[in-house]
Amino acid sequence: MESRCQLWPWALFVLLASLRLLGAQHDCSSGACYPPGGDLLLGRAQHLRASSTCGLTKPETYCTPHGEWNMRCCRCDSRLPHSHNGHRIANVLSSAGRSRWWQSQSGMERVYLQLDLDEKFQLNSIVLDFRSPLPTAMLIERSTDFGKTWEVYQYLASDCAAAFPHVPRGSPESWGDARCQALQAQHGYPAHGGKVKFSVQDVASTITTSYSQAVNKLGQFTNLRINFTQLPHVMRQGYRSPSTFYAVTEMQVLGSCFCNGHADRCAPSEDPHAAQVHGRCECQHNTAGPHCERCAALYNARPWAPAEDNDPHECQRCNCNGHSTSCHFDPEVFRSSGGVSGGVCDNCQHNTAGNNCERCQTNYFRNQRQDLAHPEACLPCECDPDGTVPGSICDPLSGRCVCKENVQGERCHLCKPGFAQLAHANPMGCRRCSCNVLGTRQDMPCDDETGQCSCLPNVVGTDCDQCAAEHWDMASGRGCRPCDCHPGGSLSTHCNQFTGQCSCREGFTGRTCSAAQQEQACPDRHYGNVRVGCTECNCDFQGTEDVGCDKSTGRCLCRPGVTGPRCDQCQRDHCSTYPSCEPCHPCFHIYDGDIQRLRLRLHQSALSNSSVLLPGGTGGSHLGPRLSQAEGMAQQAQGILGRSPGTEQGLAQVGSALAAIRDQMQGINPNFQFLDVTASLSSELEALNSSLVIINNQYQSKKTQFETSRSTDLSGAFQTIRSAYQTSANASGLVAGAAALLARSRENRRNAAALEGAAGAHSAKLLALRAEVAVSPNLTPAVNKICGGFRVEKCTPAQCEGLLCPRDNGTACGAGLSCRSAFPRSAGALGTATKAAGELGSLSARLRDTAQLIKTTETSANQIQSNVRRLVEQMSVTRTQIEGDVRRIQQFIQQVRNFLSDKDTDPATIQEISEFVLSLRLPTDAAAVLRKMTEIQNLATKLQCPESILAQTAEDIAKAKQLQQEAEQARNRANAVEGDVEEVVGYLRRANTVLLEAQGAIRGSSSSLRFIQERVEEIEAVLGPAERNAQAVAEQLAALREGLRQLQQAAGQNRLRASDAQRAAAAAGEKAGSAQQSFQQVKQMYAELKSRMQQSPALGGQGSRVQSIDQEAKDLFEETSAMMLRMAALETEIQESNRALLSKSARLSGLQERVGRIRDAISKRVAYYDSCS
Repeated sequence: MESRCQLWPWALFVLLASLRLLGAQHDCSSGACYPPGGDLLLGRAQHLRASSTCGLTKPETYCTPHGEWNMRCCRCDSRLPHSHNGHRIANVLSSAGRSRWWQSQSGMERVYLQLDLDEKFQLNSIVLDFRSPLPTAMLIERSTDFGKTWEVYQYLASDCAAAFPHVPRGSPESWGDARCQALQAQHGYPAHGGKVKFSVQDVASTITTSYSQAVNKLGQFTNLRINFTQLPHVMRQGYRSPSTFYAVTEMQVLGSCFCNGHADRCAPSEDPHAAQVHGRCECQHNTAGPHCERCAALYNARPWAPAEDNDPHECQRCNCNGHSTSCHFDPEVFRSSGGVSGGVCDNCQHNTAGNNCERCQTNYFRNQRQDLAHPEACLPCECDPDGTVPGSICDPLSGRCVCKENVQGERCHLCKPGFAQLAHANPMGCRRCSCNVLGTRQDMPCDDETGQCSCLPNVVGTDCDQCAAEHWDMASGRGCRPCDCHPGGSLSTHCNQFTGQCSCREGFTGRTCSAAQQEQACPDRHYGNVRVGCTECNCDFQGTEDVGCDKSTGRCLCRPGVTGPRCDQCQRDHCSTYPSCEPCHPCFHIYDGDIQRLRLRLHQSALSNSSVLLPGGTGGSHLGPRLSQAEGMAQQAQGILGRSPGTEQGLAQVGSALAAIRDQMQGINPNFQFLDVTASLSSELEALNSSLVIINNQYQSKKTQFETSRSTDLSGAFQTIRSAYQTSANASGLVAGAAALLARSRENRRNAAALEGAAGAHSAKLLALRAEVAVSPNLTPAVNKICGGFRVEKCTPAQCEGLLCPRDNGTACGAGLSCRSAFPRSAGALGTATKAAGELGSLSARLRDTAQLIKTTETSANQIQSNVRRLVEQMSVTRTQIEGDVRRIQQFIQQVRNFLSDKDTDPATIQEISEFVLSLRLPTDAAAVLRKMTEIQNLATKLQCPESILAQTAEDIAKAKQLQQEAEQARNRANAVEGDVEEVVGYLRRANTVLLEAQGAIRGSSSSLRFIQERVEEIEAVLGPAERNAQAVAEQLAALREGLRQLQQAAGQNRLRASDAQRAAAAAGEKAGSAQQSFQQVKQMYAELKSRMQQSPALGGQGSRVQSIDQEAKDLFEETSAMMLRMAALETEIQESNRALLSKSARLSGLQERVGRIRDAISKRVAYYDSCS
């Protein structure tokens, strides 16, 4: 144990100095988890500001005590950002080093430091390292809405009562309960600065044991403000007062990104080497958002909630059947589902709809061949818009469309039989075919697209309503047959389309005019026997053929479109007024065809349906006889219409036969008188026609009623009849049972009379019994025994004045009094039981709190043990890395030295490297490193062996568990005891005592664990800046190494260019020498030419060339002189660069020696801490 404890100082140093060590985190799958913390100020210097800074507008002088009687005055000039005597707010960042600090203006009382962040973060703690004496009073505030509102975290003062008289002191008891704490430096002395630390967990420790609640209630913030409200008290030095101000050497805001307990790490920044804590989270538990403040797109089946210690509140996936990528939470849907799911899918795809995309959209139906999650689970309805009812939708299961009345087919794309020309504008879909039923094929009346009728053989017309030329007898229903007019006896090949009668020539007769007349006939418009005498036709000759009537019978021969016995009426299918009788509108044939079809279907539909639907018999229905009469008349009409229709040819034959019989009778008995029945026949026919019209009207009325009855629901009428029948039956039953009820009523009346007679006799007995109860028995002794009183008045069941047990009874049980009767004893027992119940409730609550406290302590102990194991594992790895870094630095310094000592290195490059090396800012000097080591050693000395502390903590936890079990056993025994209440109270008191001991043991363990945690944080605060400075130096050296490589390449190229320049200079020198010689020669020649010119001035063009050559020579001479001067200046510059190179090489050697000394000092301290106990 002792040897292992000796490794702790070195292990802590390596652990905190290593950049690869991550803080222990909770498992996100079992509950809330949080990212590791860091300094939020790093990389955010621009977000930190101070309300007052010394020397910001002009230099200021401040004086501080120096020694016992003297003062030292210094100058503060913060106008330039990096001035050595400037004290801007950026100096409080840990990356600025310990030699710089922020300082306020002297004498300014109220000053604040404010951090404004652009994201919401989680705050763990704040550490302020003061250079000045501690403020007399200060307070810490936070904002969670970017500075709109502020909330006080904590008040701090050396004297809370004086500084904040209205703020309570002590530990907070609820959220938002800001208290004042004594302002004491964590290290150092108040008069010479010190550290002030604020921890969110420390504030929340007295409110809750839940870490997640503390983070959610107190941890989140967007703005932080530290208000200094009273300057520190500084003693006077002689006759002068020192300057009073606030000065902070270092400020750390430790925290992480705020993730609502749903993430264990923050999103990495774009720069992998940046030490800045990023503000966004890498969310887990199916959450999303910068702070995991909402559920992910497809995980909104349950409401979002922040994670708790033992409940991650993981967002649940919505069931969208694969047809949506997002959903939202609906509280109403959640309540209606019984709390199972409230997810409503957004923008259902693949033609689906519904909260879960579980059904098809309008005008789409379910594809039964595919699963619901398939993209083709819903197919479009293929309804024809022309044949579909407007606004209707297809069946969502089968896809069948809702067709218009005259349309059929699954897609409503076909006309029903007898209908044609499907059109969107037609509300019925298709129009009825206007085909004549007698001339149309029944299997296919008309074409459903064009409406063209399908005529029977030899039937023509758009509506198949007339026979073809030279054909007749369309009424047969089998088509028209040829007229077969005799070519010799007929006037033409045409005949009457209804009778088939051909137009005969004189002397021919018969339907086809094939029979020759044997005798001379009567003239036109007359009939009869020529031998007896001709009679004028009883016809209206405006409506007859030219012959007027039949020569034999006298029957009027009507022209087309005319009918009636006298041919004085228009035919059925002809309108207007007689005698014009023009053909009716084609629509007439449509209705006429309907009437013909109804006539043919009468025996199959109307009468059979009416006989089935209408009740039979004579059971009280007044419609029976009339319906029977109508049925009989309809049957007669059916029989008449069902017979073969008589033709004009048949009637003519009968008339011919009657005429022959009449002639024979006349020959037998010339005086025989024939009765003229034709006179009455006309009136009979008129009566029969009127009857037919009446019957037709009645038929149409009955048909309309029947169709109406078929189109309505008869079940309602039937139910009404059944209900009335049931009501009548019930009434009959009630009437039948009234007699029995009346008999029972008479019997009850007789019994009541007998009981009334007996009551008189019993009344006397009751009066006597009441008088007896009024005097006896005497209940006073029993009352005194029950209530414990001394009642004297007589008490009987009939009369007992006052309360049986008075409330002010002097015999009631009290403190130190014994109970003598039943009622006081029961009251005392009830009070004791109430007290025991209260103690039991309090004990249960304390047991739950103790169990939670034990659990929290175990979690902390396990976390520290896990940290210890990781620390031991990384000791050797970190030491190896540090030694490797030292070797690489030595190799790099040797490379720099070799490069600088190279004789071919460019002086400008040497100067650049030297200035960069001299600008390197080492973490500190050897003395500062020694001071850091001393601080670490002091902290390690204060820190006891963690294993012994953890062992003691384990023992305390075990003892606490044992004590808790004993307390629970005592509580169970108290619950089991039912007789002696005092024994229950004793058990409760012993359990309370045991519980207090357990809580004390747990508090001791918590204090030890908290002590370890504080020492680790202090060591981390000491080594944090040095670690970051070392990292910065490593980055600068890496940049220098890259720059050195590039400079080496550039130096090589410069050497090549220098060699070329030397060769070019030598060549230029040779050229200059030869040019000089040439110039001398040219000069001599010029002198000679000049003398010649003087001698002979008329040289002409040669003189001009000589002057030109003279000017070129002068220019060449001047250029050569300038080149020589530049070469001399270059030589001087090279010499000066060589001297500067030698000077900076000497300075670099001194710097290398300084680095070596610092490295040796660190190595010695590392070895010392590796072996110290």
